[in-house]
Amino acid sequence: MQRSSREEVLDAVVASVEALGVRRTTMAEVARRAGMSRSTLYTHFSDVTEATAAALTRELLALVAEVLAEDGSAPGTGRQQLVTAATRLAATVPDQPLIERILELDGELLVPYLVQRLGSSQRTILDTIADLIRAGQRDGSVRDGDPGVLAFSVFLLVQSFIVSARIAEAELGRETAHAELAHLLDACLRPGRAPTGTATP
Repeated sequence: MQRSSREEVLDAVVASVEALGVRRTTMAEVARRAGMSRSTLYTHFSDVTEATAAALTRELLALVAEVLAEDGSAPGTGRQQLVTAATRLAATVPDQPLIERILELDGELLVPYLVQRLGSSQRTILDTIADLIRAGQRDGSVRDGDPGVLAFSVFLLVQSFIVSARIAEAELGRETAHAELAHLLDACLRPGRAPTGTATP
């Protein structure tokens, strides 16, 4: 199947950012790699920042789809499947070449999506987590509660492990960090968890 010109642009953005970083990538460089004129490129994106955000969204959602496709048919309760998928996503995302490069050279570009607003890929991932939580609530493996609220808690926890992956790996080791994430997620979602502000005997 022939790729659309937009996909060709995104491919060029990914190649340029992986090679040069975001700050050294220019629209001229992207146009050269895509084999098109800058005027054509500007019909898709207004600047490098917008193009990079679109490329990042594409790569993230592709990873999520891949993880869900591989783990979705695995045996276990809804909670177990969610914990497995979320933990594997936290292990996979930091090693994705585009994301790894951005975290290494241009991490400040992600700050608005960590402290100010959610991006489109984050909202899509939140919706996916909420669907998985509903499935777990139906089979009784996930505690009662608003799926959107539970999904947001899971999302923030997994995102923190992704953004701090290199620190966690250096301090704890990769396997220990991921095992702890899985434990935290399971404890957060397991039925019978005490409401906030109360203690169990």
